[in-house]
Amino acid sequence: MNGKPHRLVFCLTRLLSLLLFALPLRVFAVLPAPVAPGITEAMGLWTQVVREGDLSHIDDSLTHVRLWMEGQSRFSDANQTHNLNWYQGLLRTALGYAITDRLTVWAGYTYLPTGNSNRKIIGEQAAWPAIRYLVQTSMGTLMLQEMLELRFVKGDTPGVRTRTMAKFLHSFEFEPSLGFVLWDEVFFNANNVVNNPLYGLSGFNQNRAFAGLSWTFNENTRLEFGYMNLMLNKSRPNLSYSAYGSLNTLSLSLFMGW
Repeated sequence: MNGKPHRLVFCLTRLLSLLLFALPLRVFAVLPAPVAPGITEAMGLWTQVVREGDLSHIDDSLTHVRLWMEGQSRFSDANQTHNLNWYQGLLRTALGYAITDRLTVWAGYTYLPTGNSNRKIIGEQAAWPAIRYLVQTSMGTLMLQEMLELRFVKGDTPGVRTRTMAKFLHSFEFEPSLGFVLWDEVFFNANNVVNNPLYGLSGFNQNRAFAGLSWTFNENTRLEFGYMNLMLNKSRPNLSYSAYGSLNTLSLSLFMGW
């Protein structure tokens, strides 16, 4: 067999290792300690629907080509009325290529409308590559994913952000359809975008940590539900202190394939 595919997988795997381990270390190294006035707490609800699969049903030659479609709706009580109101949505789509059963590369687009009671909706757009690696263990499935976002809002300087995610799924022996899920995703701003309040300063941007349960209906449908904490760095150039927001969230996610 030609050795070129093996060399390609080797190179991509090394790149994955650098992204997944070197970047998070840089993130944790610059993570500042919260100071006055402390951490602002809020409650939230995030819902998510993801569809993902290959395109072999179109043509047998597209077996390794993947399609990713995702929609989210986010609610929070961090507003003047302190009621749970919608504040953000998300639409994401991407094409991917499965180099092996475990390694997939992606190129995608995200639209993120954000609004609240005091401000009209601001639509952020992002173009991004991503790489995903799956590790099957005797305990469960470990997913490692790295994404590099180039983020735009009309008239503003682009923002560059890395996203590093590790996710673990374990099915219970007494009921294989039921399992627990743990994941963590760290966001790091590579540049300083001071003219857009949605972006913030360079360095640590946010961390999302989730713990919950999953229910697998069949080989193509899985529901994940549980608690997610979003810790957001809200520091700004005009503040003399570091500011953080903690969103305590009920997270509901439906994953579907075909």
